[in-house]
Amino acid sequence: MVNKLQSIASLISSPVERRLFNEYGAIFTTRATPPPTVIFSSAAEVEAFQSTLTTTRARIGQYEMELQSEAMEALMAAVADMNAVGGSISPRAADSAARSYEDTVMLWTRNVTRGLEHWLELQRITPERAERIRALAPVAQVEVILEMEDAEQIYFGTFFDRSILYSVAAPGASQHLALLAFDVAEYEKDEVERTLARRGWFRTVPNDLPHFTYLGHSESALESLGLKRITRDYGERAYSFWVPDIDRLL
Repeated sequence: MVNKLQSIASLISSPVERRLFNEYGAIFTTRATPPPTVIFSSAAEVEAFQSTLTTTRARIGQYEMELQSEAMEALMAAVADMNAVGGSISPRAADSAARSYEDTVMLWTRNVTRGLEHWLELQRITPERAERIRALAPVAQVEVILEMEDAEQIYFGTFFDRSILYSVAAPGASQHLALLAFDVAEYEKDEVERTLARRGWFRTVPNDLPHFTYLGHSESALESLGLKRITRDYGERAYSFWVPDIDRLL
């Protein structure tokens, strides 16, 4: 039987899509409505997809959030679970849930602009090359930036020592566009992680500790859906993430 993850994996047609699928592809196992593609190429595509979704808005902490209704119901249940034991689950910022394509472009452009300025100052790139990159459409920039990082070690992450994907999602690829992601203020607390997992919310982006994704399955079912658990050490603690098991899927 071919599951959702295998169906999307079979359509991957470029190294960039494979990289983005590896980073964000766990979302395709969701019980809710997954995006139809690994990366949206325009605001119109995102808006057309988002217009098909059944969504719910709710105030969590000091912000009003919007998510797919199934995801919001599970999140509010987790919030109630934590409140019952004297804890809390709240958003990190006003954009912790739903985002627009323009939101993802803005975040991406911020890092690209800073990176170009940094590498120009170090004379690793020429002004002409920087201008050509700035002129590209966001979806075209993704391919160019990732190729520069892989081939030349010209990185666009926040501290210019690792990939831009450690700092920001590629425009059009963010899980927030599907209204199935939520950035948690209390992300370092073990009980918050366990409570969210019981309600179908899991970490799926290894470079983003506060980011949880609504999959809607029990943790025991995730491996059978094509995911694998990996762990990463941050400070004195190891965190778990569920990501596509590429070797099994492709």
